[in-house]
Amino acid sequence: MGVTSAARITTDQGAEDGLDELVALARMIAYARHVAQDVNLQFATHCLDLALEAVKQEVGEGLTSEMAELSSPVPQMSVRSH
Repeated sequence: MGVTSAARITTDQGAEDGLDELVALARMIAYARHVAQDVNLQFATHCLDLALEAVKQEVGEGLTSEMAELSSPVPQMSVRSH
């Protein structure tokens, strides 16, 4: 294995770890959203919907079946700056 191969493996592992962290973050946000909805905190629910959609956009092509279950009623929108 050459230096290039080792660097590629490290980069791939880092990307996979980042994706795992984003999925975990999305799950935490979804849980907080459900709690906020249960106690009727409408503004908090809305803010958490926006946060969940932003994380889902960040995952982008790495969207997995796990992320599909974390849905919110907020339509897809771009949160990137222009």
